[in-house]
Amino acid sequence: MNLRDQLLKAGLVDKKRAEQAAREQKQAQKQAQGQQIDKATREREEAARVERERLEREAEQVRRRKEADAREAERVAATRALLSSRAILRQNRVPVRGGTQRFYHWSPDRRECWKLSVTEWMATDLRCGRLAIAWLDDDNPRVVVIDPLTANRIEAIRPELILFRNRGGIDTDASQQLYED
Repeated sequence: MNLRDQLLKAGLVDKKRAEQAAREQKQAQKQAQGQQIDKATREREEAARVERERLEREAEQVRRRKEADAREAERVAATRALLSSRAILRQNRVPVRGGTQRFYHWSPDRRECWKLSVTEWMATDLRCGRLAIAWLDDDNPRVVVIDPLTANRIEAIRPELILFRNRGGIDTDASQQLYED
């Protein structure tokens, strides 16, 4: 015999109130059970949210690391290109020993014209495309005269270093006629 039956038998509670108390007790049990389910669901959802945030942070770290690696690779490639272009220009430059001809070419920033004193044959070779003028680099602000093969190599690595190069060439016979007239 449970407590409800004992209270009914003793006459302390009528049948209607006992049934109402039983209903309320069942509702309270269902709510408590529902809250336990909700609590477990909330805990699972919270754990899933925490895991999702952790994965997002890790993905962000991986993305940042890849970007840093890419920047470093670009920096290394630029340094190699700079060192390579310096070495090529220094090894393959044509010596310029003072001359009487003034040859004008662009400055590295392409804003003004600079002049270079060269010999007459060198000026002709520059105009004809048999020679080119290149900027050594920013650390050593000098221009050098180079042959077309070296100019091709430099253009492949760092085209901005070529200050003057005549690709079309000119007719040397016509230029000679200008001097004779």
